[in-house]
This record gives sequence, C-alpha cells and structure tokens, in this order.
Amino acid sequence: MSDPEIIATTSSIGAEIRGLDLADCSDDQLAVLQWALLEHHVVFLRGQQLDDEAHEAFARRWGDPIPNPIVAHLRGAATIGVVYNDAEHLPDRDGEGWHTDHSWASYIPDVAILRSVTAPAVGGDTMWCNIAAAHDALSPALRDLLSGLTARHDPGERFALEMRARMPAELVDELLLAFPGVDHPVITRHPVTGRPGVFVNPGYTRVINGVHPAESEVLLRILFDALAHPDHVCRFRWQEGDVAIWDEHATLHRGPNDFAPHRRELRRFTVGAAEPVAV
Repeated sequence: MSDPEIIATTSSIGAEIRGLDLADCSDDQLAVLQWALLEHHVVFLRGQQLDDEAHEAFARRWGDPIPNPIVAHLRGAATIGVVYNDAEHLPDRDGEGWHTDHSWASYIPDVAILRSVTAPAVGGDTMWCNIAAAHDALSPALRDLLSGLTARHDPGERFALEMRARMPAELVDELLLAFPGVDHPVITRHPVTGRPGVFVNPGYTRVINGVHPAESEVLLRILFDALAHPDHVCRFRWQEGDVAIWDEHATLHRGPNDFAPHRRELRRFTVGAAEPVAV
C-alpha cells in the first residue's frame, strides 16, 4: 500500500487525505494519518465506504470509544452518535455555535470521527478553527495575563430546555445536578504537541474567574473573535460517504443552520479522553 497524499486546506488548519481506504488501511498508513492530524488538526477523506460496524472498528484503532457524558450517566455504554435533521426535525434556529465537545464536563474527547450518511442539497457545512493559531495571534501581554486564569464552562439554559422537551423533569433535574459546570484553564497545553491554545468557546464558556464581570465579558469577546478569525478557520462541504477526523484538544467546531429543511445525517464516534491541562 502506498502512502496517502496530504493536501492542506489552509495554511493554518485542515487537510484532505487522498489514496486511503479507512476500511482497509495498514498500520503504516494509519500512522501517517495520525501524524497528519497532529499537523493539520482536522483531516478530511472523501467517499469512504463505511457502515456503522466498520466506522466503529476504525475508531477503535485510535482508542476506546467514549460516550457523551450524559449518555454515560444514563446508560454507561458508548454508542454511535447520530445527528439528524429534515423538514420534520429542524436544526436549532441559531445553528450550532463554536464549541469543544463536552467542555462542560471534567474531560473532553481526544479525537472525533464523523461520517456523512446523507448530505443536504445546499449548505450543511461544518467549520473548524485552530485554537493554537488564535493563541499565537494574541499580544504577549494578553497571553501572559490569561495563562494563569480559569474559566467556567457549563451546559447552559438551552441544554436544560432541550432536555426537558425529551425526558421527565425529575431526570433533567438529576442531570443538572450531575453536570453543574466545571472550571478549565483559559490557556491549555496540547497533550501531545505541547502547543498552547485558547480553551474557551461561545457555546459553553460563561465567565473568566478571578476578574471583574465586565472585564470577563470583554476578555471573552476578544478571545471568541480571535478563535473565529477567518485566518484560523476552515470549512468542509459534505458529500455522502465523507469522513472528518479532528483533534478535540486543538480545535473548536460549529455547524451553521443553512440547510433547512433539507435532510442531513451524520454519524460519529469519539475516542479517548483527557482533562484540559494548563500551560
């Protein structure tokens, strides 16, 4: 088997991998793919022929699949995650904002592996940003200030509303007690590369601890703008069978609501887990 071809999406983040069949890749090819992920933070593979079983088998080559913390609390077992929308199941009106998966828990996944089952006729892209590039773009003085601070992450009011629409009130109350929020460093160190990154996100970060609330609001706006700067972002247009793999410790991602009422179905495994660590 030949080495796959790696084609950068932007100079900051993202790469398309060609010449690799995820259902039948060698250990050497997998090592190249894992190196490419560390280098580019998110990688894309077109036209893969995976069903749920093959998807899980490939995911397990990266580590143990982990469930969403809510699923773990309720059922314990890791299962494939499904994102499904159509005319009867519309996406959130405001779209899916920038976030790191489950940053309101004590740990986050290491790697996410998402595959497209049905791509919409229009829209439905996913976007990623490079949190290390956002950090490097800050002034040295601001980086020094932030490196000693923590921020509060919690699921938010929308989480409670969504849960109350799906399950009994007493179970929602149990979940809210189980996941009240957690403090994470504002600037974290990547567990493999050691690169510092901005670890806040508009989806789940509420306040920077230890500063005046007005100062927290200003600092978070500066950081959110730095993360979403076009120089640090790539965007992927899905086709059926495509797979995206991203490093949860190096990126944020979001999915704009620009495809309703068309049908879109994505399936995902997340593998590995680690607590964000301060620089």
